[in-house]
Amino acid sequence: MGSGLKKKTKYKGLNTGFMPSEEQTKWSRYCIDNNIRISPVPTQRGMHPEEWRIAISVGPYKRGEKPYLSPNVYTADNIWQELYNMKKYYYDKR
Repeated sequence: MGSGLKKKTKYKGLNTGFMPSEEQTKWSRYCIDNNIRISPVPTQRGMHPEEWRIAISVGPYKRGEKPYLSPNVYTADNIWQELYNMKKYYYDKR
């Protein structure tokens, strides 16, 4: 049994407190309803990734499919804004 004095980490991951607006939620709902999956993916393996790419899959899910990865690398501070920009792109494209 441990003493409960485990070293605390300052790593917060993608939990930056970003709250989507109503319009951003509408873009997300459109993508979900139309089988457009957009999500953050870490660039390296490990417990505390610092950099992320955005993965995009279009169409019904197929086992073993490879998503399209964004060429840009994002940090936890700017990934959510870029993720919603991509959702807006697909929403406007309809």
